[in-house]
Amino acid sequence: MKELIIESIKNKILNHYFIINPKGDKLVFHLKQGIPFVKKNLMIKHRKTGKRILKEIKSSKVEVTKDDLLEFDELGVFEIYLQMNIQNKHFLFRTNFNLQNNNSILLDKTNQRIFDPYRNFNHNLSFNYKERNFIARTTDIKKNNNSIELTGEIELLEDLNFDAVEILINLGDSVRHYFPCEYKMEDGIIKFKSSIKLDIEDENRFNKTFRVNIRLKENDMILGRSFIKSSKIKSIKDKYIDYIENEHIVEDYEDYVLYFYFNQNFYLIFSVIPKNSIQKLYRDEKRQIEFYHEKSKKPIVFFESFLGKSYSGQPKYIYERMLELDLDKYYDFVWSYEGELTIPGNPLITQRTSIQFNDFLRKSEYWISNISIPILKRSDDIIYVQTTHGTPYKQMGSDIESQNKNVNRGRAPIEAKTWNYLITPNDFSRDVFTRAYEYEGEVINRGYPANDIFYRDCSDKKAKLLDELNIPKDKKIILYTPTFRDYDVDDDDNRNFSLLLDLKKLYDSLSDDCILIIRLHYIISKNLKLTDELKEFIIDLSDYDDIADLYLISDILITDYSSAFFDYGHSKKPILFFVPDFEEYSKFRGLYSEVKECLPGPELFTNDELIEAIKNIETVSEEYHDKYEEFYNKFCSLGHGTASDDVINTIFSEAMK
Repeated sequence: MKELIIESIKNKILNHYFIINPKGDKLVFHLKQGIPFVKKNLMIKHRKTGKRILKEIKSSKVEVTKDDLLEFDELGVFEIYLQMNIQNKHFLFRTNFNLQNNNSILLDKTNQRIFDPYRNFNHNLSFNYKERNFIARTTDIKKNNNSIELTGEIELLEDLNFDAVEILINLGDSVRHYFPCEYKMEDGIIKFKSSIKLDIEDENRFNKTFRVNIRLKENDMILGRSFIKSSKIKSIKDKYIDYIENEHIVEDYEDYVLYFYFNQNFYLIFSVIPKNSIQKLYRDEKRQIEFYHEKSKKPIVFFESFLGKSYSGQPKYIYERMLELDLDKYYDFVWSYEGELTIPGNPLITQRTSIQFNDFLRKSEYWISNISIPILKRSDDIIYVQTTHGTPYKQMGSDIESQNKNVNRGRAPIEAKTWNYLITPNDFSRDVFTRAYEYEGEVINRGYPANDIFYRDCSDKKAKLLDELNIPKDKKIILYTPTFRDYDVDDDDNRNFSLLLDLKKLYDSLSDDCILIIRLHYIISKNLKLTDELKEFIIDLSDYDDIADLYLISDILITDYSSAFFDYGHSKKPILFFVPDFEEYSKFRGLYSEVKECLPGPELFTNDELIEAIKNIETVSEEYHDKYEEFYNKFCSLGHGTASDDVINTIFSEAMK
């Protein structure tokens, strides 16, 4: 009972916020979610200098006046804290932002200053104390054909003699758009109205944000300029206004629209973005607010796959199984992901480039990743699950014998000391990873969660994938997945990636009966130029998130030193090894001889040999039947549909009881 009371008090303190009401030359702060019978102060702290003032909170209320701010004799950003005195000890807690705070601006007309609230990147309350001779707010924004009709109010902080009001949008590179405003004065307030219409053809300005400014002028001289703030946002949905179909977008971007919304400081901005990302903007911000305002209520599980570039691998299948088991009742989920897919289950989405990324990591109780996390784990309270992403054919970690400086050794040997669990797909991988990375922690050697799909009825999913990818069902599907090659480096340390397949030769020999799906390193893919003729035979899915889907729909795998064939081996479908650079690669990187001795398919060194093997794939499969069985028993004997459950039952045992 005592622990429950402590947890309840902790949640109240961490979730506290203020309702703030302007009243003349002061702001009245009303504390919400605090705890009674404890001495409390509001602390206002200057971010740069550290100067601060304390105002005692009485009956959950405290006032901040313009004279309090003048004591600082400093403009800039101020952070808001709740200070509590518990058993003669002082504790500080950052104050959460509440949507109501948006319009709680303190106006100092004597000194032409404003104390302007905003939400910082951690969703805490901050104020910007700055000089202004007027402020502007919207009263209505609506779409009118191909323009945005904007109306609002301007409140002057000093007497200004002006003869024009105009909207300014600065797109950079000396590109500016001006829109005149109709205006009139009512009770000391300037009422303005303008119509904004933009044609943006430069794709370099797509996916960027631009603020909408308003200016007062006299005889073409600028008297003052301000951003335009929202005046009536009561929910997150109110921040997202409307979009305009732009008829002048370049051809390749016909799905882009001009979208108007309010940023985190609640100033009016617009972007040229894909129409299908509008809902994502709203959903992600809503989810972030839920995350920050429900802190400490549920443990947080942080997922990332391939540096956040895809929704795939072991993290994906562990996560989706957790959803199937309704574990979202007990855990909050955060995904590091920069792609376009909609991840099921409504997790919070972040990216490595986000200012909040490290904050999410620090707040999470679990990290689940298949490569490395960009920061080292410092806290023993975080459970780090390293899922790995393939059985190694290439030598790893301390096993790498090559002294070549271009060999990519990664940081796993350093990170391994912080792992709590290591997931491995077979005994061979367990032995290699623990030895090569000097890992001494717990190993879950039950197979890969991503390979559970090979032991389930996925016929409906396969048919759906073929339809979505527009792949003919009457042709044999060949999947080509070469590994990353880091030996081809010039004198300036530039990596030169070349495609070893002769695509034209394969087209001439196989296009009547086959489709070739290629999944290449991004540098090869971005430089690949396919003729219209080759596009009838080749589908480049190098950007496709989850390779497991491609395993499902393909009939033959062509690979080399990639770990793909270990996963594909669970399907027992034919595997061909195209290795024209075997001598060079094996000497450069080093391969495990234990794997090479039982490869489940032939090693092929020329395009002609490869074509011949594909044409006679039934004969090849029969020839390698016994070898395939040996390979399967050694590397594919674990999991078989239960790997996800085994991982979850081990790591999240408390929730599974």
